[in-house]
Amino acid sequence: PQYAARCKILMNHTHLDMVPFLRWGLKCLPLAVGWFESAKPCTTLSIYEDDLSRQVLDEPEEVYQSRVLTVLYEFVRGVPKKVLERRDELALVAVYDDKIAVVEEEKKRIQEDVESRKRKITQLEEENKRLRGIVETVRNALD
Repeated sequence: PQYAARCKILMNHTHLDMVPFLRWGLKCLPLAVGWFESAKPCTTLSIYEDDLSRQVLDEPEEVYQSRVLTVLYEFVRGVPKKVLERRDELALVAVYDDKIAVVEEEKKRIQEDVESRKRKITQLEEENKRLRGIVETVRNALD
């Protein structure tokens, strides 16, 4: 019952025309994919009437996946400029992500270097105090 409309669409239309949805560009693509995912139970449909079972639809997985891929292909073919723009945007984002990762790694290395130098300075200051104490002790002993 909850899939009745989807099942009827899948039973009566072997090819779903996506051209009317292309005016919304790639915004409809996730909706189409979601629709197919929720229509998956319709690939094997049996009707039970008066203790009799009748199988109405039995679509193999390969055929169903082929229908989904056809819809995806129609979207990509229908809005190639948008797909290319998104691909270029994603490539640009990937390049920036790589640069950001390099900068963050360099920043981390510099921070570790600064911390190491601070520890070294602290050690040298403690050594300097110790040596001043020895010099002070020697001066007092000589006087």
